[in-house]
Amino acid sequence: SDYIISNNDQGAEVKLAPCGPVHGLMSSVFWLEDDDGNVGNRSNHRLTCQLFEGLPQNFDVVRYHSLVVEFSENHDNLVIEPIAWCDSLKSSAKNECEPQHATICMALRHKKYPHYGVQFHPESIGTGEVGYRLIWNFCHFADRYKARRRQQLGKSIRASFHDTNRDSSNSEIEVDARQNRIQPLHRVFIHKIRSADNGGKMKTPSPEVVFGELYSSRPNSFWLDSSTGSTCFRKSDSDDQIINGDVPVEGCPISSNSRFSIMGSDDGPLSRKIEYFGREHGPERRGLSIFQAHNGRCKSEKRIDTDILSYLRENLVKGSGFVDAVYLLDFATCYDGTEDEISIRTLAEFGENAISEEIPFDYRGGYIGYLGYEVRHDTQCWILEQEGVQGCVANDRKNSGKTNPNVPTAAFIFADRSLVYDHKTGDWYAIGVADNVTPVADHHKRNSSNDTISWIHSVKNALSSMGSSKGRVAQDSAPTLTNNPQGKKKVSFIPNRSKETYQKDISRSHEEIRNGESYELCVTNQLEAEFEVSLPKSKNIHEVPLSIYRLLREKNPAPFSAYMGFYRDGRLDSSSSSSGAVSICCSSPERFLSVKKPQPGTIKCDRSRNSTAKIFIAESKPIKGTASRYTGDEPTEIAKKIDSKIAADLKESVKDKAENLMIVDLLRNDLGRICEVGSVHVPKLMHIETYATVHQMVSTVRGTLDGEKNNAIDVIEACFPGGSMTGAPKQRTMEILEEIEQGVSRGPYSGCLGYISLNGCMDMNIIIRSAILTPMHDDKNTASRWKASVGCGGAITALSVSEDEYQEMLLKSRAVCGTICEWVERVSGGDEGNGRRLDEETNEIIS
Repeated sequence: SDYIISNNDQGAEVKLAPCGPVHGLMSSVFWLEDDDGNVGNRSNHRLTCQLFEGLPQNFDVVRYHSLVVEFSENHDNLVIEPIAWCDSLKSSAKNECEPQHATICMALRHKKYPHYGVQFHPESIGTGEVGYRLIWNFCHFADRYKARRRQQLGKSIRASFHDTNRDSSNSEIEVDARQNRIQPLHRVFIHKIRSADNGGKMKTPSPEVVFGELYSSRPNSFWLDSSTGSTCFRKSDSDDQIINGDVPVEGCPISSNSRFSIMGSDDGPLSRKIEYFGREHGPERRGLSIFQAHNGRCKSEKRIDTDILSYLRENLVKGSGFVDAVYLLDFATCYDGTEDEISIRTLAEFGENAISEEIPFDYRGGYIGYLGYEVRHDTQCWILEQEGVQGCVANDRKNSGKTNPNVPTAAFIFADRSLVYDHKTGDWYAIGVADNVTPVADHHKRNSSNDTISWIHSVKNALSSMGSSKGRVAQDSAPTLTNNPQGKKKVSFIPNRSKETYQKDISRSHEEIRNGESYELCVTNQLEAEFEVSLPKSKNIHEVPLSIYRLLREKNPAPFSAYMGFYRDGRLDSSSSSSGAVSICCSSPERFLSVKKPQPGTIKCDRSRNSTAKIFIAESKPIKGTASRYTGDEPTEIAKKIDSKIAADLKESVKDKAENLMIVDLLRNDLGRICEVGSVHVPKLMHIETYATVHQMVSTVRGTLDGEKNNAIDVIEACFPGGSMTGAPKQRTMEILEEIEQGVSRGPYSGCLGYISLNGCMDMNIIIRSAILTPMHDDKNTASRWKASVGCGGAITALSVSEDEYQEMLLKSRAVCGTICEWVERVSGGDEGNGRRLDEETNEIIS
């Protein structure tokens, strides 16, 4: 473009696209050819790249551009010339694209030098095979051209590339494989508690019951809750038995995402809580703290000057080493009935297929927690360093004073004792982590392994007791904390930025898009409220948000739901100022990233350099495109047809498809930084998934990860934050968003939560459809006043309509805000508040 602009007096100029930006949209390209089907009008065929060889006229491509090269009719004297065009597009009021008579240059070349350029994106997943062929044509030309120019080397570009790549790969493996030769610091014990529905001896309790009994009183606890699991597998109405676990019922989009729930706390002897306060906090607050805890009480605190991902890498990858040895425990009652005999087997005794059947999930204990959106300052430094940028400007952010001091930038629990529930079979798994120092076989000495085995035995008995109890029904979703003589009250949700300001932000986004600064911006807002409930002496403060979450999982079940609580103590105390105090009530439908071992037989390890390499599959499932489900009063069959029509319209929406495509291409680029070359692919593009309240457009992006060179932390650094919460291109778009959102920290919202397992696997969601709850101090400690923050937003593209985007933002907040309003109305007599609130019928923010 710089060259062309300097020659604009000779007949060519870079201008804004005549009909506006075209991002993520398809156009047909036609190209200049001679009588032999080659790119025409060239006198020096030795330098001619047959860029479009093998391609038909009017082939479809994906376009991402706001600027165009405009040639005058008299441009023969230019040293550049156009060689391909398309009809221009404009966006109408109906968000449809209409061809115009004007044509736009889609490819050009230099008349003297072997320089070529295209205006479209051949690498986009939407361009497909046509794009691959075009790139191959250019590489083939470059190969032949350089070979001709440098015959003395005796090698082509391609041969040199492969030789260099092979040598560097081998050296990298020799250096990086040492992380896998580290003797692991931990060993993992697993005991399967089989349900009577799956051939076991006991009726297993539900996850709601178990979490309520074992973890609800813990100040630091987690529940990775596939809350759609109870509806994703067919059950008998009479006895709640699973009658067809392999067939998802209506309303369950992907049963595999809803199969397992994980829960636990920091009450184990090896457990610890890690809190990280990043650059959005004041200098006095920044840093990382490690809390050793036991039986729900903080024992010690250690502060170190590092960031959360560096800590996880040092302690999970470099320091601990990934755990390969897993021990399966079985208990058999002795003849006299006094105690259970213990049988210990290692997974090495099983075949590969038997392992996946015996333990059908990837979690093996490890770190469970969240990364808030502002961790982006750390991950963007990594990306800039990979791109050769010296000096990381992302580190220079100053505290804006608009950050909740109670909410850590990131927080994790090292879970040495946790439980996994299989919604498909009803089985429970107790997972205990011990140190890898003492021998496993010595059952009679007090050591870490035997302590872990004792805990597993005790939790087995506890689950058996819960399962056999007649009172197996989970406690009410919103238990009354106090009497309410004043009657029901409403909660006031106040938007951080008003409707008028938000729509001005959308106009600003359109301006940035027109100027070529961004393709798509995910503009977000925060709806905030305060409420008060009386707190009986028998209750701890963190039980308030847990009660809210129980109602949320009932109202808006989702496959990546979660509850997390991080507190210094169970009561409000001024001495807890050095620690965070926050709960996350999440009903997310979106997977950000997973790193899993491939299913047996799905990947053949045929690489000559290392036939025993550790292989992982990295996956992301971005969501772009949301439509509210139909909730009218028509008869069931009519209502279903209307709802299906809404889903079908979403699938064909030009705007939503463009949004989704742009984020898929962004994620392919992100995963391409870390996955093996050529392995990133899109098995599902723009599929519609239906949830309790909305239809969503979801795609799946996967790649192969070489576990000897890279790990789950590398994947996070390459991809965080999720592109569906930023827009594209990511770095520049985030800079614009920080200005638009007035420096207000998003907190956990737009970040991710989940687990990073001791065996190198990982599963993280995108924190959306969530409430961030923080307590406010009360000297009497008898009342509990809370602040609730609900993040929501949407992707702004050139096709976005301001009013529609505002309504979509409210739609995404409706389920969470409505749940909090309903819960407060049930349990307390809080004030009406002086601000605006979310109207439950119109979904408007009103005074």
